[in-house]
Amino acid sequence: MKGDLENRKETTTAVSAVRDCADAMASQAEWLQSASPDLVMGEALRASALKWSESLRDTSQRVMFELALLQAELSEDRAGPAVVLRRLSGLDAAMMDVVAGSMELVEQLEKAAESDEAREPAFVVVIEMVARLMAGCESAQAATRALRDALP
Repeated sequence: MKGDLENRKETTTAVSAVRDCADAMASQAEWLQSASPDLVMGEALRASALKWSESLRDTSQRVMFELALLQAELSEDRAGPAVVLRRLSGLDAAMMDVVAGSMELVEQLEKAAESDEAREPAFVVVIEMVARLMAGCESAQAATRALRDALP
């Protein structure tokens, strides 16, 4: 019985961590889209930044949809621990992939900042955003690992 209660606690924690990461992705994507016109960067970089922010938003929406389905299955006792773990691991990977997809943009912004000091704020903003998103992804992955470790 204690194992079931602990598994429920770990499952709730993992689902919450994945949801928090997806929420952060959505809010950061929205912020970047709204701030983009005010950031000094070339139009090609702006287009890349907006494309990446759209990927963040799309991934966030997909993760939230998948979490809603998983929550429904959990509430009806239709998702066993292995299914939950597999689904959360897949969502973790999808979120990390889209955040990791920022590396080319970050490199291009860094090069632009090195050649023109006025472009440095755009680089700093994006690199800080990536750091926050990576931390959220790492928290989600840690919670998913804790769930895996709690399973029999």
